[in-house]
Amino acid sequence: MTPTTSRRRGAAVLSVSAPSFRLRLARLDQDQADLERARDLLEQARAAVQEDPREAFELAHRAALRGAGVLVARANRERRRPLPLNVWTALERLGKEDAERAESLAPLVSERKRLDRNPSALPDPDLLELHLEGTAAHLAQISQRLLDDFPAHITDLTAAG
Repeated sequence: MTPTTSRRRGAAVLSVSAPSFRLRLARLDQDQADLERARDLLEQARAAVQEDPREAFELAHRAALRGAGVLVARANRERRRPLPLNVWTALERLGKEDAERAESLAPLVSERKRLDRNPSALPDPDLLELHLEGTAAHLAQISQRLLDDFPAHITDLTAAG
């Protein structure tokens, strides 16, 4: 198959065949859709903070799970052996900032377990706020990581649309 696109990264030239590039775009579309669903969940969480903090915490947690799931799915595409099904354990195995994110979520995972055990309990307001802000920042970081894998002329189109 003949290369249809090439780009420079440092001194090396990377060639990308049309089917391979289409597959990467399809995967980007899926990842972006999953990330958009995470953002929607986060917005629902923010809207529910005052009237139903338990629901807000749960929605924020689901948004965090979905965002982390995008990273795990991307990593699994390139791995011989898939990562564990528990997304936080999988993030730890990815290392670097992903492992740090998983570690930072430990108190939030504990808070979710506490809420699951006691249906009348309310989330700690500070932990809820931490979850909302941390998840928003992480989703923004994931979005940037998705775009970093593509040539600038492709990502410029994504930003414009």
